[in-house]
Amino acid sequence: MSERHFTTRRGFIAALGFGAVSLYGAWAAYGAAPLPFGGHTGHKDAAPEAGAHGHGGHGAAEGMAPEEFRFGHDVFVRKYAQKDGSVNPHADADAHGGDAHGGHGHADIGHDHGAEMASVEPVDVYLMAQKFAYSPDVLRLKAGVPYQFRMMADDITHGASIQLGAASRIIRLRPNVVTEQTITFTKPGEYLVYCTVYCGQAHDAMHGRIIVG
Repeated sequence: MSERHFTTRRGFIAALGFGAVSLYGAWAAYGAAPLPFGGHTGHKDAAPEAGAHGHGGHGAAEGMAPEEFRFGHDVFVRKYAQKDGSVNPHADADAHGGDAHGGHGHADIGHDHGAEMASVEPVDVYLMAQKFAYSPDVLRLKAGVPYQFRMMADDITHGASIQLGAASRIIRLRPNVVTEQTITFTKPGEYLVYCTVYCGQAHDAMHGRIIVG
C-alpha cells in the first residue's frame, strides 16, 4: 500500500513539474518570462521600432522640453504672422521670390518626385492646443512640401484631427508632452483641424484651418 502511494506521489510531482516547464515555455514564447529560457534574452537587445519617436515618428519628440516648445512656438508665430492673422512659414521666401523651402528646393505637384522628396528637409511648423483653440488657428502651407508638425497641449489633454480629404490624421496631444509628425499635403485646398478629446463646454468650437496653396 505504501509503495502505491509513493508511486502516485512521484507521478503527481512529475506532472506538476512538466506543467510548470510548459507554462514557463509559453511565457518565454511571448517574451514575458522573468528569466532567460532556452538561451534567449527576450526583447532586451531588440532594436527600437523605426519611426516611433523623434523626427520621423508618430510619438513624443525626443529631447524637446515643454519650455523649448513654447519658446519655439512663440518665435514661429511672431516671425511668420500675416496681416490677416494667419501664419505662413514661407512668407520670407515668397517676399524675396524664393522657393517653397527657403533654399531647400520645391517638388512640383503631379510629378513623380519620391526620391526628391526623400532628400528634402521638412519645414518646421508649431501647433499648440489650449482651451478652446489652436495656436496658430490658421496656417498657410504649400502642397508637395513635407512639414514637421511639432504639437503640444498647453493645459489639459486635447486632440488634433487634420482632415485630409476622405481620411484624417488624428493625433492625441497631452499637456507638456511634445509630439511630432511629418505631414505632406499633396493637393491645394482648405483642411480643417478640430479637437477629438472632450475638453470642456466650448469643445465643439475648438478648430483651426490649414490653407494649402
